[in-house]
This record gives sequence, structure tokens and C-alpha cells, in this order.
Amino acid sequence: MLSDILAGTTFISMLPVLAAGLFIAYMHKREFLRSTGFGGPEVGMILVGSFFGIITDIPVVVARSALLNINLGGAVIPLIVCGSLIYKKKLNLIKISIGVAIISIISFYITRFEPAMGIIAEFPYFLLPSAFGIGLAFVFEKSGQTRIPYSYSVSVLGTLIGADLVRIPLLVQEGVFGSIGGAGAMDLVYLSGLMAAVPLVAFYYFKYPSTIAEDPLDESLKLLRSGHYRESIGNAIYSVDIELNKVARLFERTEKSGINPGVEIMIKLGLHPMVIKDYVNLLESKHDPSLSSAQKAYYTSKLMVNNIKKNMNDKFSSIMRRMAAYLVDVFLITVPILVPILYLYISIPDYTAIYEYQSLFLALFSLIISIQFLYFTISEWLFGTTIGKALFGLRVMSDDFKKLTFIESAARNSVRYADILLFFYFVSLILMMSGPERKRIGDHVGGTRVVKIK
Repeated sequence: MLSDILAGTTFISMLPVLAAGLFIAYMHKREFLRSTGFGGPEVGMILVGSFFGIITDIPVVVARSALLNINLGGAVIPLIVCGSLIYKKKLNLIKISIGVAIISIISFYITRFEPAMGIIAEFPYFLLPSAFGIGLAFVFEKSGQTRIPYSYSVSVLGTLIGADLVRIPLLVQEGVFGSIGGAGAMDLVYLSGLMAAVPLVAFYYFKYPSTIAEDPLDESLKLLRSGHYRESIGNAIYSVDIELNKVARLFERTEKSGINPGVEIMIKLGLHPMVIKDYVNLLESKHDPSLSSAQKAYYTSKLMVNNIKKNMNDKFSSIMRRMAAYLVDVFLITVPILVPILYLYISIPDYTAIYEYQSLFLALFSLIISIQFLYFTISEWLFGTTIGKALFGLRVMSDDFKKLTFIESAARNSVRYADILLFFYFVSLILMMSGPERKRIGDHVGGTRVVKIK
């Protein structure tokens, strides 16, 4: 049909425009995007995780003559992003429910099931869920900080429910072997969210200034040059305290020895006594807001921050440790699934009967691919580590050395399939070798780092 061709062309042309729009907005109006709930992990999952997550299906319905999965890139990631936005912005669940109900009804009537193609929507009707999402956002929310996450969430959830979930009984009855969100970044669930969020981001783009947070040391230098010496000294001390607080979180606690906590952290970090003495003098400089004192405070702080970061480099995991831990984890999560597959294959007396078990075989193979995301995400979120990492004394933490949040864990592990597809971790190996923090692609997207705890 002409409408189907037009829909496909529109999908293909809209996707890079929407993705580029979100990326540009995050790079230039990062603080505004964060104020809407779209932080680095959310944007990274949408722009990177969904594109590579198309290869990953998680089995949800396994019947004798049917198999329904849920696709990581096309459905799971948009769902996780929705959950993060609703939680971060504390969106009203009643308003969310009303919006989801309305868009579910719309999505149901604009889509249809085609046995040879799956669930499809024709042009221009597939634009309606997002259009209604934007309209409902203006009805129920009062500012851009809540309208954007509301529009994205109700559009994704409404499309998922109305187009896919309500049709699960029909799909099972028809003996479908497929996945919800199976078109990945070309799926209507994924695209509805982008189409509902990016136009609103563009609408508010010029209303909010570029407010990327200043580095305290840069701010200290500006204040020094403008003659605000007391404030310059305060920012210089603050820049050191930021790094010391990160170290304190890594060590988890400090001894109550009666000495200055910052000094105690420096001792634990193994800094030279002269550096510790400089820190004590730096703290005293705030009582002398003169030009010479402010100059000394700035340059002392700059050297101390570099010293702390340099000493922290030894706390990051080596590449060999991470590789060994990963191989242990892959072995532990793969073997328990391969064993029943081999057992089933061997125990079937008549090889022509394998067809009767194909849904089970396919579900197990899908599970092998998806288990990495499930295992690593849940383990690192709950425990900060996995079995393999624990054996090698490793822990995953956020960039500021706090406990990993669920969205950070999900983001770093949804991008694991990018690592695999890009020459099986070769690109990530290059990245890890190029920086002292040894971050792979997932660490950059999730804002995480892997540290040695023993």
C-alpha cells in the first residue's frame, strides 16, 4: 500500500532528525535537559542503547506454537526511561494514567495486525499518539520541566499498551514468533517517545540558557581576576573538597581519630606529607582574603586536585582484571542455559519432532543473549558488583563514587551490546587504554567507573 511506503519513508527520515535534535539539546542545554529528567544515562540509553539493543529479545510468553519476546532496544529501554522520568520528576500517577488510557485507545485504533508483517500503523495516523501526548502535557502540566517527561512517558506507555500488549492473546492464538518493540529504534513504541519529547525540547530550547555547571577551579580563577578574593578562595577550597568527598565515598567511611576528615582522607590516599601540609594552609587562607592569599589558594588547589586524581588512578581496575571478571560472569550465566538446551536436543528421539519444541529452543537462545543485560544490571544495581567482579575485588560506582542507581546500571549495561557488536569490545578496549579511569562505552554513557576495593 502507498500509505505503508510513506510510513516507512517518514520513519527513516524522522529518526536521525529526532536523534540529532536530542543529542544537540543535551550537548548545549545539558542542565535544562537534566531538569526535565533526561540526564546522561537516559539520553545515552535512547541514543545508543536502543540502536544496539535491537539484537536482544527477552522471552515473555512461551507457548507450544508461539513465542513472544520483548525487545530491549524497542521496548525495554523506553520503559526504563519512562520509569526514571516518572520517579525523578514525581509525576502525578493519576494524570499519567489518564494520559496512558487515552493514548492506548488511540494506538489500538490506528494499528492493526498483519500476519506477514506484525502490528503496523499507516501514515499519517502513527503520528497521533505523540501529538496527543504533547497536547495532554500542556493540559496537565505547567512547565517544560514536567511537560517533556510527561509527554514522553504517556506516549511510550500508551503506544506499548494499545498497540502491543492488548493484542498478546491474538498474537499467541495466531502462533506468532516475534517480539514487542522488535523493530528496535524503528519501532512505534520507541519513535512515539522521541516524537513526543523532541518537539517540546525544541519548543523550550531558546527559553532556557546554556547553564552547564562551571568547574569550581575555573570559577575561582574568574573571581580572582575580578577582585573577589574571598569568594575565589572559597571556590578553590571547594574544588579540593569535591575530590576528597569522592575519595571518602570510595573508602566508605573514615576513622574517628579526632583529626581533620580531609587530612585523614589524604593520609589514607597516601599523599605526601607536604601536600597534606599545603591543604591545612589552604584552609587557613580563607581568613586572609588578600590578592596574594587568593593567588596562592588557586594554584595550591589546582596542584592538589591533580595530585588527588593522580593517586586515585591506582584505584581504577586494570583492563586484565575487568576482562577476567567478565569471562567468569559470562561462563556462570551461559552454562546453566546451555545445559538444558543440549539435554533437550539429545533427549528428543525423533529429530523431526524438534519442530514441536522450536518455541522453547528459541526462547532459551533469546535468554542467552538477554541474560547479560538482566544479570549485570540487577547485580550491579543491588550489590555494586557481580560474582566475577567480586572474585577479582571490583566494584561499579557512579562517577562521583556513589552507589549505582538503577538507571545508571541499566544504561551502562544496555550499551554492552554496542561493545559486543563493535568488534567484540575492541572499541571499548581502545577507550579503556586511552584514559586513566579505564572507561568502556557503557561507563561513558552511564556515568560509571569500575574501582578496585581490594
